[in-house]
Amino acid sequence: MKNPVLLLSGLVLLSLNSIFAQEKDTASLGIYINSIYDFRLDEKSFMADVWLWVNYKNDSLDFENSLDFPNSKTAEFSHFTKEKKGGWNWVTQKCKAQVMHQWDVSCFPFDKQHLRIEIEDSEYDTSQLVYLADQANSKLDTSFNSNEWHIEKFMVYEDVRTYQTTYGNPELSGKSSYPRVVAEIIIQRNNSWIMLAKLLTGAYVAFFISCLVFFVSSENQDSRFGLCVGALFAAIGNKYIVESIVPTSTTNSLMDNVHNLTFTFILLIVVIIVISLSLFESDDVRKKALSLRLDKYAFFSTLVLYCVVNAVLIYNASS
Repeated sequence: MKNPVLLLSGLVLLSLNSIFAQEKDTASLGIYINSIYDFRLDEKSFMADVWLWVNYKNDSLDFENSLDFPNSKTAEFSHFTKEKKGGWNWVTQKCKAQVMHQWDVSCFPFDKQHLRIEIEDSEYDTSQLVYLADQANSKLDTSFNSNEWHIEKFMVYEDVRTYQTTYGNPELSGKSSYPRVVAEIIIQRNNSWIMLAKLLTGAYVAFFISCLVFFVSSENQDSRFGLCVGALFAAIGNKYIVESIVPTSTTNSLMDNVHNLTFTFILLIVVIIVISLSLFESDDVRKKALSLRLDKYAFFSTLVLYCVVNAVLIYNASS
């Protein structure tokens, strides 16, 4: 029978060898964002100029062609440098990227956008390398100034992206994971109320014009229907103008909801004046009096109801 002490020592050595064999290299990755600009809602992208750096100790690692921007349309790397600083390898390079972003315009012009810049290692997977975000030195240039946007928050954190493929790596099976660092910028649109007023003035004016039909006598039925038709076309024209500025989305935005509300109320007004006209043309004196009262109360009720629903839509979008 083998000596139990020798057996135990062997097991300990095997465990230590297994631990050291699985030890991963660690690198600190940081980002300095010089500028973000050229926000393209139609192309679902924005431009970013950044400086990247990596600090690590293992001299065998090579980051010259290792970093990638997986959520970019194009990325141009330049100014690659590598130096030895106090026992650390220090790699820096500059990048200009067109970053993809799905602009959420459902609350436009009260929208808040979460911009993400993802830096991922395309050579070393998580079994070889782990990234730590250099949060102390990663910054967004304070000179960023936009009349349309202001920055609410900037954060940098490490992450891991898992792909459902090994890309043919014989040492892996089923899937593969790669380390990454993510920079997230939260921006809020400026002057939202002014922009809202500019974009929806046409729709509001169209609705108020349609409300004026209640002050036109039922004897002038052509004028009544003419005002409603004119208001409807004005509202449709305003919607086309807004859609040329705000890209369409698969869900209803605030702009869509306000225009649909305007169309619905103009249609409701047409229905009311048709009923009022039917009562007015009756030989019954009481029905003619009811027609006049209907016009009077319909003006105030439709105006108040439209304003209330409109206010609720805007409040929900802005909050």
